[in-house]
Amino acid sequence: MIVGIDVGGTNTDAAIVSDEIKTIKLPNEIGIGGVLKEVSKHVDLKKEKLVVSTSLPLNLIISKFDEIKTLTLLIPGPGLNYSHLGVVLKGYVNHRGDVVEEIDESEIRKSLDGKYDNLAIAAKFSVRNSVLEEKVSKIAEEKFSKEKIALSHFVGGLNYPARINTTVVNAKVKETAYRLTELIRSYAGDFYYFKGDGGIVPYKVVLENPSELYNSSPAAVALGASYLTGEKDALVVDIGGTSTDFVRLKDGMPVIVEGIDIAGRKTLIRCVDSFSIPFGGDSLVSDGKLRPERIDRPIAFGGSKFTLTDALNCLGHEIGDYRASREAGRGIDSESVVDQFISVVSENIAQTGYKRVIGAGYLAPILIPEISRRCGADFVVPEHSEAVNAVGVAVSRLSLTIYARFDTEKGSAAFNGIVEECPFRKGSIPDDSEIIEAAKGKIRKFARELGASEEDIGRIRVIYYSSFVVVRGGIKRGIISDVVVQIEPGIREI
Repeated sequence: MIVGIDVGGTNTDAAIVSDEIKTIKLPNEIGIGGVLKEVSKHVDLKKEKLVVSTSLPLNLIISKFDEIKTLTLLIPGPGLNYSHLGVVLKGYVNHRGDVVEEIDESEIRKSLDGKYDNLAIAAKFSVRNSVLEEKVSKIAEEKFSKEKIALSHFVGGLNYPARINTTVVNAKVKETAYRLTELIRSYAGDFYYFKGDGGIVPYKVVLENPSELYNSSPAAVALGASYLTGEKDALVVDIGGTSTDFVRLKDGMPVIVEGIDIAGRKTLIRCVDSFSIPFGGDSLVSDGKLRPERIDRPIAFGGSKFTLTDALNCLGHEIGDYRASREAGRGIDSESVVDQFISVVSENIAQTGYKRVIGAGYLAPILIPEISRRCGADFVVPEHSEAVNAVGVAVSRLSLTIYARFDTEKGSAAFNGIVEECPFRKGSIPDDSEIIEAAKGKIRKFARELGASEEDIGRIRVIYYSSFVVVRGGIKRGIISDVVVQIEPGIREI
């Protein structure tokens, strides 16, 4: 049995998946603690596997990005000037992971003067040796608690400016991720987070790289839609309370985009490629028009504002307290309101070119048939369409990435910036298959250390590979190899 929870913009959905599926929908007003308490009435969260999807904390912080003051400390070494991205410090790890210049402790302490909410630390080649980042962090703990300090080697990737930007995002959201994790663990013990690329990771991974949570809800919808329908290539249309999301499915997985921009900054964040319109079931109706804003719940659910959901009740549907909707809707042209929504959604679908639509969200059974007819697409609305997202969270697989570097001339290796003894004999020249297998073995070991079971560890793919022989004085001295391997995200067998 697996429990999936997805925190959306208006409601939180839960799915308990085993031989059968049970879903629960609750308003966000009760908080994640209230949701966990309610789910605990149906299943023992400390005994069953729990996966949580939430991009809300990150979204809220991004909305006030510049209000949160982040101190960015950089250790770039010689070369380009990065002072426009942060405070440049002494110290240098070269491209082979060697410490060429040590940090200056007094310089670091001086740089910590000032009032900041959190701290981002990024050394240029920390993915090959994180020692200088760790040393700076240790000194910074004199002023900042650990949950307010983000280090760039946890992000991975050699693109230094993008890694700096991603680390800044992590610094701003890290404390919130810690608090949320503490709350969830008080109900469930160890658990997994669902990432924006459609995979899951043990919560400890997200604590160091919380940007993994970005755009997780659309990814969850895509996986749930594929699992419930068996469709491999289609456009998933998720009609939520605040917005309607559009997610492309290809070969049964959401289409992924690399290096998205946040607050105008290029990052290394990898997530589902989706787009949204600001209209959903809770969208306000004012002056006879549907407005792109949510002020309160629908009148049908005890709210104070007339919404799209209430307009549907005025056309004969029976959602919640439909009588209250009809009373409040006297004099409103509800048919025009609903037509406005259907037209906007169908136009967006038509622009994608998709001719197969999967409907998701609690209003999907009502609206998707007409929307699809308008844009000339076939459609399917699966059972449990009201909680497709939570189902997707529950059926997702473990996904981890490791950036590995092997240097047999030096006799060292680095995995995500942590330097270890090389698994190959110093001076040896292993072939490509041996190097790749060593990287795969490391990611399996890493997954097990984080508490993953053997059934969690699925197919491992090579994302990047580069290797060359080191020759000095006409003699082969060893090899230097860079390998990026990933346990692929996907749908697990339940």
